[in-house]
Amino acid sequence: MSVEALSIKATAKGHLNQLAQLTEIFCAMLSSESSQRSPLHKRLVILFVLAIATFSTIPSYVTGQWSWEKIPELSNLESLRDLQQQGLTLPGWKTIEQDVKKIGGHKWSVQRIIPETSSDVPTPQNTILVMLRPQTQDRDLPQVEWMDINGAYQWREDSQRSLKFSIQPTVSSQLVQVEARFFRGWTEQRTYAVVQWYAWAEGGSSAPSGWFWADQGSQWRDRRHTAWVAVSFLIPIEPIGDIETARPQAEDLAQHIQSALIAFTEFTPSPSHARSPFSTASISALIR
Repeated sequence: MSVEALSIKATAKGHLNQLAQLTEIFCAMLSSESSQRSPLHKRLVILFVLAIATFSTIPSYVTGQWSWEKIPELSNLESLRDLQQQGLTLPGWKTIEQDVKKIGGHKWSVQRIIPETSSDVPTPQNTILVMLRPQTQDRDLPQVEWMDINGAYQWREDSQRSLKFSIQPTVSSQLVQVEARFFRGWTEQRTYAVVQWYAWAEGGSSAPSGWFWADQGSQWRDRRHTAWVAVSFLIPIEPIGDIETARPQAEDLAQHIQSALIAFTEFTPSPSHARSPFSTASISALIR
């Protein structure tokens, strides 16, 4: 690269750092006026963010090196494929059986578990069903996993709400936060408290869009893709029972699953490189 190009790149990098600082100041100012946001206010925020995005592409345009070019393929696909075949070992839980089943055209790891401390004979009424569909190809995207499971079980859904939980990974100081679906699925024979979410290294969400924005952020910041695993587990409850009775156990199990996935699949976050001038979370908060 020529001296001139290096100089331009350094100058552009300086501009980006200034824009990042300006963005933080601007966001703080807007947050202080959150109670009086008008449509004009929202449009100004969007225009400001778009302006930053435009200016942030200048270094790539000058040097011809775009941030989304040649993003490495996922390095942990083998671990994800092993997960599909083996399932998870969960501390405090004993696996009764594990198999690979096809649901809606995709292969899932399906395992039945009970607490290690339980002395009961395993039955469908006292075992929890854990289903995992990991990403097994680079272009594999989360789409209609919950519809596939609904179609397989032919249950009715009601009592829909969210289950929020967090974990503290041993390899990172950043708290991992997850918001899962939590609802009652029932048929004439069985009633379950059901928990579903897409898990990734830095978090989790029941909506595919949650993973999409996380993946866009990791491409922007770290030039890498974000691997994902679809998680669904079923806790048997009383016929047409209240799912809130299962919430403590559901939250505890969800935390164990998220932690075990991070450890098993090695999809821990890589060290961050250049920081993005803005994040999708901050944008969503501003224009809400």
